[in-house]
Amino acid sequence: MPLSLQEEIARCKTAEAWLRGAHARSATARSDGRATAREPIVMRVSAHPTADSWVVPSVFEPAFKVLRGMSSHRLEVAASWGESAHPARDGFEALADGRTDFAPCYTSWEPEGYPLSQLLALPGLFPNPEVATAASERLYEPFLRQEFERPGVILGRLKATGPYHLFARRPLERLADLRGLRIATNAGIDSRIAAALDAKPMALRSVDLLPAFLAGEVDAVSLADGSAQVFGIGRHAAVRMEIGVSMMNLEFGLSRRFHDALPEELRVVLNDWLRAQSQAEAQYFYGVGGAIARESFAQAGCRCVSLDSEDAAELDARMRGLADDIARELDARGLPASAFAREARQAAAALEGRSANALMQDAIERPLWLLPGSRPV
Repeated sequence: MPLSLQEEIARCKTAEAWLRGAHARSATARSDGRATAREPIVMRVSAHPTADSWVVPSVFEPAFKVLRGMSSHRLEVAASWGESAHPARDGFEALADGRTDFAPCYTSWEPEGYPLSQLLALPGLFPNPEVATAASERLYEPFLRQEFERPGVILGRLKATGPYHLFARRPLERLADLRGLRIATNAGIDSRIAAALDAKPMALRSVDLLPAFLAGEVDAVSLADGSAQVFGIGRHAAVRMEIGVSMMNLEFGLSRRFHDALPEELRVVLNDWLRAQSQAEAQYFYGVGGAIARESFAQAGCRCVSLDSEDAAELDARMRGLADDIARELDARGLPASAFAREARQAAAALEGRSANALMQDAIERPLWLLPGSRPV
């Protein structure tokens, strides 16, 4: 059963406090007393949500303000929204050619090029976005760095979404109702999940979902609640069917040119901000934002449907089989998929019982080092 808005606010209170600047003074910024006299370094950020999307004023902009505070205003942000700087799918290229410094590089849009990264979306792998985000960071160095990085681009941050559900244009009640339905999905595992439910997956970009939905080109959309609000799907849906077997991972890349030009002490600040920002966004956007979204869906007439016990057991069985199939397929290609899944489950088990607030505190106080090279002393 989805949590209420008040329950999500309590669950994510540390993430909200960080976004409001409560922990900025505890950052690792090192100043020589002349920081305020220096010309600030500007990090150009680009992303596809529009400037008035809930996530922008509620998560991104407060987080940028935190970065300014953590760096004693030596790092500033200039943001471009709504694909105004470059098409969303051009993230890797735009970072490499100098159009931006920090941008979405979603490997789920190019699943064949990033096969191990797709495994972060294996059904049943993680219990919630905060554990998924923390565990994903631990998997980056041993499994994903070599796959993700390319000339001119390094990882900025990984971030797990909320669980994906189905938003449909007509009433749905049972798994059997999904047979033959045209479902808009991410490429890769999200498409495989739809196919395993006997539906017809149609891989679309996030910005193309609403036009396809309104035009009747798809019957349903697979999306997290917060994202369904950002892209306008939920308010036009008749039904939200609770599926929740998988979470996508949404990576932001960082320009290597920008990173390499930073003084060492600002690399530390940037790394620590990125680790906290990813956890805060995972929690606040998909937790609090998801609860706000569900309330707005209900007000617009969207009905929430949960599977009965028989269908829930059938869903679990199909997803276990799918996860095993995907791991075997990649193992056969010489990729360490089974080892990845095993270590991911171990990482999740090690975090089991850690609250969202505790994981956010960890991200603030004990951030992992994911930028290239060793952490400067």
